[in-house]
Amino acid sequence: MPPIVVYEQNKAYVMEQFHNGHFDYVEVVQEVAQRDFFRYVASTTLLERLAETYPSPRSKEEVPTWFYLSADMAMRLHGNHAFNGFPWVISTGGLLSAFGPALGTKRVDPQTGQLRVECNGFNAKNAYPRQTPCDPDFLRKIARDTPADQLMSWFNGPVQQIFRRHRYFDKAGIFIADGSYIFVPDNEHYEGSVKMLFDEHNRPVGKEREKKMSAAELKRCQWRRCYKMVSLLHTNETGDFFLYAGMRIVPGNDHECPILWEMVDEFVAAMGKGVINDLILDRGFLDGEAIARVKTEYGMDVTIGVKRNMNVFEDALGLLDFPEVQWESYTREPGELPVPFRRHYADTPRPEHIEKREASRQRKLDEQRAAGERPPAGEPEQIMLTRIKDLTTWSSCSVPLDLVVCRDSQEAALDEAWGILSTDREESTAAPAAKRYHLRIHIEERHRHLKCFWDLAGFTSPSFALVANQIIFTALTYSLLQQQILRQARKALNKATKKRLLEELASAPTYITVFTHHYYGTFHNLEYTDMALSVSEDARQKLRVLIRKKKREMRLAFPDGPAP
Repeated sequence: MPPIVVYEQNKAYVMEQFHNGHFDYVEVVQEVAQRDFFRYVASTTLLERLAETYPSPRSKEEVPTWFYLSADMAMRLHGNHAFNGFPWVISTGGLLSAFGPALGTKRVDPQTGQLRVECNGFNAKNAYPRQTPCDPDFLRKIARDTPADQLMSWFNGPVQQIFRRHRYFDKAGIFIADGSYIFVPDNEHYEGSVKMLFDEHNRPVGKEREKKMSAAELKRCQWRRCYKMVSLLHTNETGDFFLYAGMRIVPGNDHECPILWEMVDEFVAAMGKGVINDLILDRGFLDGEAIARVKTEYGMDVTIGVKRNMNVFEDALGLLDFPEVQWESYTREPGELPVPFRRHYADTPRPEHIEKREASRQRKLDEQRAAGERPPAGEPEQIMLTRIKDLTTWSSCSVPLDLVVCRDSQEAALDEAWGILSTDREESTAAPAAKRYHLRIHIEERHRHLKCFWDLAGFTSPSFALVANQIIFTALTYSLLQQQILRQARKALNKATKKRLLEELASAPTYITVFTHHYYGTFHNLEYTDMALSVSEDARQKLRVLIRKKKREMRLAFPDGPAP
């Protein structure tokens, strides 16, 4: 495999060589967030290991696999999913800034006067000047020719092993699984897709439920073509990061339950026991045999919702009349905590009249809670819990279970109660299981982020291989970006939307990057100006040539802006 071209940061060395007139290239930094992302990915052996394990459909490597992976991730990060838009990604994104002038440079075409990207490419077959390091159609063909099942197996196996080598997995071992529908246009050529009836809340409507619905309810339903995405998400108790540890794309009418348990077996086969310690599931994944098997064979605890018509839940309700049953109060948060960064300078400190108004609002909420009233939406909610231990009445589950019964208040009727099953029998109180089960909101919020802000379902081809490629690489890019932010000690941003996240990562002032001898240094405008004024005359003359070139490029790139 050809080596990955990576420039090492060494500001002191670059400054010394700059003063001596030795510099290869000067670049104005345009896309800081993307540049830093790819420098993070390429700064270790992570990108190289991803390339070595990728199931490439080509026996001959015309373009390095590491660049194909980087290009595919750049498109997902850039928000451009059409491969014919790759030249735009190259010209406005951070790939060139990350990998340096050896990958490509920007120049003004002397004949047309247009700003162009000039790339050497990776072979000597170029009949015309290149605007991208490789042809966009090459990227599309590689993605199309990579079988979807091999791509998903690569992500669920070798990619996770690489994540583990880079210490991406938290020791607590909290994993959340869920299924989500991916809607596509009503085009029968979408390979493997199916049409299903959904209600107004995008919940599937089965035949039995359809028969019971009124004419008005049926009128609000619609037939939609879809896939189903079954995902396994890794996080910690405080949601400091989110890592996709497994992904499977199947037809929309496939049941997610057997698929998820197969994914768990595949994960343990690839990673070994002890990585998943707590598996948090929705009640759609109820399978007594599977729950007992992962508990006994893998030592994995499962926390899962229970259906009201199950015998184990009915038996737990029958035990609530015993005097030794103790109820405890638990504060259930309504959802994810807000991202704690300031959106405007005026956000803090708050004016005195706003502080008084907020204090008055909190006093009113306390009075409502004391009176037993339900707090407004968005406020923490008090519920009552009790834990019934060592239940064995679920015949298909061979291990004893604890069941946490939840209800809105001490006086609430039990016919409105709900339950949470847990195989962790070492816990003595009900609150830990309820708190753990509440972590499910994280994976539901990630579905919303990927669909609404990462344009996950904005497919440009009905080919199932390209559909799987877009979903898998979006999950891969999202996971790596989360780790980059975590290592920058900015974990609060990991819950932000993509747009807001990139705004926070972008640098307000303009920076200049200087390349020399496979090293680079990034300088503020004033710092760079001071350097340029103190170099020798020979170096200054060389610098004038580069500056004139950049001035022409900036003038053509921004014709309506101020003259540089």
